[in-house]
Amino acid sequence: MNGLEARIDRWVEAGLITPAVGDDLRRYEHEHQDIAPPPTAPDAVAHVPEAAAPPPPPSQPRALALVGEVVGYLGAALVISAVSFLLGRTWADLPTAGRIAIVAGLLAVVAVGGTLAARVATDPAQRLASVLLLATVGLTAWLAWVIAEAAGVSDEPMGIAVTAPALVVAAAIYVVRRRGLAQLATLAALAGLASSIVSVTVADDLDMGAAIGVTLATVGAVWVVAGALGWLRPTAAALVAGGMLTVLALQTTAYDETRTPMLITAVAVAIAMIAVAIAVSRLALLIVPGGIGLLVSTPQLIDHLVGDAVATWVGVLLTGVALVVAAVWMVRERRQLPGG
Repeated sequence: MNGLEARIDRWVEAGLITPAVGDDLRRYEHEHQDIAPPPTAPDAVAHVPEAAAPPPPPSQPRALALVGEVVGYLGAALVISAVSFLLGRTWADLPTAGRIAIVAGLLAVVAVGGTLAARVATDPAQRLASVLLLATVGLTAWLAWVIAEAAGVSDEPMGIAVTAPALVVAAAIYVVRRRGLAQLATLAALAGLASSIVSVTVADDLDMGAAIGVTLATVGAVWVVAGALGWLRPTAAALVAGGMLTVLALQTTAYDETRTPMLITAVAVAIAMIAVAIAVSRLALLIVPGGIGLLVSTPQLIDHLVGDAVATWVGVLLTGVALVVAAVWMVRERRQLPGG
């Protein structure tokens, strides 16, 4: 397997295959490594001395890659600190062209660094690439904001002008790299664009809050369904992130006249997630957003309807007991599976 991994690394570095294809090849060979072909000359193999076995490859390249990853993070932190300090003192005095040039230059450096790191098949390089490409999405939003401000875009459409380019870049990165950070960046940009569109199209503040909550909850629910159907990878990120967006969007936008129906919906959605997590083993991670949503929304709903601290804490107690029972049931079910 070591020789095969070395060859796969060379193929990725040469651009013959993508890092994702390399990961698939490693996973396939790892899953089938126990299925060995029958030896053609058993006697000859039996008499090969142990000294003739090839030595394991040195671990120095992978250790060096890990050190490079850490150094890359430290360098990025230094760059961010220095840029923040310098721009904080000179940003107001810079002309528009200078602001655009600075942000565009940072975007180009980070994007190129992320692209080069993505071409290296080692795990540290891939993690560094994910972080740099995530920063690329953020810098794209910053550049769009600088350009939109220079163009005189008003406050209402500014969110659309910033989040739309960020969504395009994030989605393009995710299409090439089906990894967790790229998926989360795409979801965040999509949620930002959806809420910005709602804030522009809905005039009344009360209706706007409810509309944003329902819109973001819908985006999160669609994300969960897409992950459950296998359209989004990794599935765990889609289930947890989409579920958290769904329950928290309903809970954080519940106020004034819409507070009761929004909190009731949040509790119902959280209970539904927990039920699905218990019933379908491959969707068990939905217990995370479901449990958090239930713990956050239930006390607020009881306090809003009853207004009694004792009743609220009784609700918290019952919610905790229900979650413990659900967890024990899930563990019990998993332990029974190997025995048939």
